[in-house]
Amino acid sequence: MKARDSELILRAARLYYEKNQSQDEVAHALGTSRSNVSRMLSDAKRLGFVQIKIVAPIIRHKSLSAQLHKVLNIKDVQVIGSDRSETTFTSVGRAAAAALNKSLKANSTIAISWGRGVEATVVEVSSEPLPGLRVTQLMGGLSTIATSDSAEELGRTLAQNLNAQFIPLRSPAVVSSARTRNTLLNEDSISQVLEIARRADIALVGIGSQGSPSSQEVLKHFHFTKSEYEKASRAYAGDVSARFYDNNGSSISSEMDNRVIGLTLDEISKIPHVIGIAAGKEKALGVLGAARAGLVHTLVTDIGCATEVLKLAISEKPGKAINQAESA
Repeated sequence: MKARDSELILRAARLYYEKNQSQDEVAHALGTSRSNVSRMLSDAKRLGFVQIKIVAPIIRHKSLSAQLHKVLNIKDVQVIGSDRSETTFTSVGRAAAAALNKSLKANSTIAISWGRGVEATVVEVSSEPLPGLRVTQLMGGLSTIATSDSAEELGRTLAQNLNAQFIPLRSPAVVSSARTRNTLLNEDSISQVLEIARRADIALVGIGSQGSPSSQEVLKHFHFTKSEYEKASRAYAGDVSARFYDNNGSSISSEMDNRVIGLTLDEISKIPHVIGIAAGKEKALGVLGAARAGLVHTLVTDIGCATEVLKLAISEKPGKAINQAESA
């Protein structure tokens, strides 16, 4: 195809799709026939000049959301259904991206963790340019995690989508000892980034849970003996940003916490708006623990997880309430 033909096709596409002109108006502007314009628009799609994406409306289940809000005492609960044309993670990610977009203001700082839910959210985020946006990490990197899933790569992608400044935390998430952690925390390049994360306006976190693949992957980074690994696996209900907690949302091990480079559970809970993402019924225990710890202010989840959380809550002993801070 000649360059002149490509230019004409592209011009026709711009007039039709960007300027909202009719095919007759485009034909008049280009001095050609309506049938030629129709062919050019088809060629524009075939050549990749025009890409059309069909986005189904977000399906929110208000009844389940209201029940979960009452049980968890989380300020904003969104239970999302999925359209047949997309995966559960895509549906939940689009809803979480909408929640993030709604929260954004000029000069906001967003701190993120990692995981499939966060990844599904990040790729769906888009916003009108806002001045002074910054993106950073709540935790260091996990060496055996696929690059696309790491906190640094997800942060970089989010910053690109928001046209924001990215401030990476160049550190592993889990180190060999408390002594190594303390040494690294004395490095300005690490301590300064963590301080920026502590002062973030918004946090975007994935919620792990006992037995979920993402949580098991994080546990591997502690290089436990078999008995230590089994003990930790039995003790925790969920995890956020490599911080493991029990059914009540309390840390399961100070020794583990002392080997993590990242914000603590308490520090995360103090960020003004924490958006938590959990998809799949296996995440239910983690969601319950996160609620009890007051970790999240907006929860975006799917029907499977929401239903399982309600089952777990109903099956608990009478009087064992979820004691989340009212400020959530």
